[in-house]
Amino acid sequence: MFYIIVGIFVLLVVLVVTSIVVGDNFIEKALVREKPNKRECDSDLFYLSVEAFKNYNKYKNETEKWLKKVKHEKININSCNLKLVAYQFRNNSHNWVILLHGYKGKKEEMLHLAEWYYNSGYNVLVPDLRGHGESACKYIGMGYMDRIDMLNFISYITNRDKDAKIVLHGHSMGAAAALFTTGMNPANVVACIADCSYTSTLGIFKRQMRCLFGLPSFPILNMANFSFVLKKNSYNLRKANVVKFVKNSKIPTLFINGSKDNMIPLEEIDTLYNALESDKEKIVFEGVGHAQCELEDFDKYSKVVTKFLKKYIKSSKEVKKK
Repeated sequence: MFYIIVGIFVLLVVLVVTSIVVGDNFIEKALVREKPNKRECDSDLFYLSVEAFKNYNKYKNETEKWLKKVKHEKININSCNLKLVAYQFRNNSHNWVILLHGYKGKKEEMLHLAEWYYNSGYNVLVPDLRGHGESACKYIGMGYMDRIDMLNFISYITNRDKDAKIVLHGHSMGAAAALFTTGMNPANVVACIADCSYTSTLGIFKRQMRCLFGLPSFPILNMANFSFVLKKNSYNLRKANVVKFVKNSKIPTLFINGSKDNMIPLEEIDTLYNALESDKEKIVFEGVGHAQCELEDFDKYSKVVTKFLKKYIKSSKEVKKK
């Protein structure tokens, strides 16, 4: 009997240690920023359809030329003692948009939308989220920590334009960041465009563990999260629940997703949509994959966004500064 008890105890210790090691390694890979200059392409490039890939290259070339000729500046703010960097494009208007890139992406990925918003009369901020691009931080915020940074970017805008009407527009993790932020109901934010957001950080990690590695999430992620909080003095991934924040939001939101999104189950857009008690709309692009709606059919995408925003923000011609 004694040896049975010892054997069970040893087995439990091995399971716990293995769970911590495997889970901690997974989260380290998932949350530690990429090495400088490692990534030279869009964060979701390898998932693009032929049409989306063609448009990606087209828009990339066009926006590189646009960036060289349009007047803009790089600004930086301090958030949680981190230096965050963003492109700023100014217009003679009180309309603003903050564009938020996806997981392991960079601000340059949002320049096609930046050009469109700018030509529509908006002032545009396009930041590198913490742990990405030129912005500081070893760890990626997964939208949850980015909400604090968004409040600081919003303050940056309102300190310069007290009449600013701000739109948050994000893709994937950037959409989650936008929704985490709207759950705090910041002043001057009048609308949100959430393009293929997930419902929780742990949820998407669980799916990745199952799909990519064939590993169970329990107890690996549970142990890893505990270890991550203790060892890294970082945030608790369990708190990074987008749905809870959306339930608290009073900001009109447009939810967008593709019907063939292999990263975010289509049911999650329904969960987020149903959680919001403010004005809301949702649209599903048929046959489109993750974060590809803009690339697959920008004409339709821009019309959908324009129609939604018209209800909550005046056209730039009506709100030009005097």
